[in-house]
Amino acid sequence: MEQTAARPVPGSRLRGFSSAVVLVVGVLIVPMAITVAFTSWTSPDAHDYVRMAFAQVAGAVVAMITAVGLFIHRIIRRRPLRDTVWFGVFAAMIVAWQVSNLSFAADMLLQRLSVGV
Repeated sequence: MEQTAARPVPGSRLRGFSSAVVLVVGVLIVPMAITVAFTSWTSPDAHDYVRMAFAQVAGAVVAMITAVGLFIHRIIRRRPLRDTVWFGVFAAMIVAWQVSNLSFAADMLLQRLSVGV
């Protein structure tokens, strides 16, 4: 008797974009699009500065969620250890980079509103 390979239940398998595409879109393109969409193209006032700072925060959050989400996806799908470690390193680097970006956005907001030094 010949054994057949088990097939997944229809509709349970995710099909979509590769991890590299998701990483580039989620870490670079979407945050840049959010920042450009909320940039003031005229002489900015206090409301514009706050809006631009929150756009930077939103972009940073999207980037961090994308990186950590791909790392968790690697763990859940039981990918090879080498790939999981690489995605963990990428996630750690991206989170560190975006946390510094959040600090920069806060400093710039305080400077532009003349609250801080």
